[in-house]
Amino acid sequence: MTMKKAESPAIREYRIAFEEYFKDKPKPKNIKESKKQMGEFVYWYNNVRKQSDTGKTPSEMYKEIYGK
Repeated sequence: MTMKKAESPAIREYRIAFEEYFKDKPKPKNIKESKKQMGEFVYWYNNVRKQSDTGKTPSEMYKEIYGK
C-alpha cells in the first residue's frame, strides 16, 4: 500500500495553472511545438495569471519584493 504525499501549496498552484492553461490547447506534434507551448505557458504563468493567494502575478511580486 502506497501513501500519497501531501501536495505543497506551491506545487498545487502550479499544477492547477498548468491544467487550466493547457485544457483547450491541442497536443504538440513535435518537440519544437512543445517547447513553444511551454514558453508561452511560462510567460502566462509569470506575467499574466494572478496567483490565487495574492491576486498578483509572480513578476509583480518579484518587483514588489526586490524592486527590479
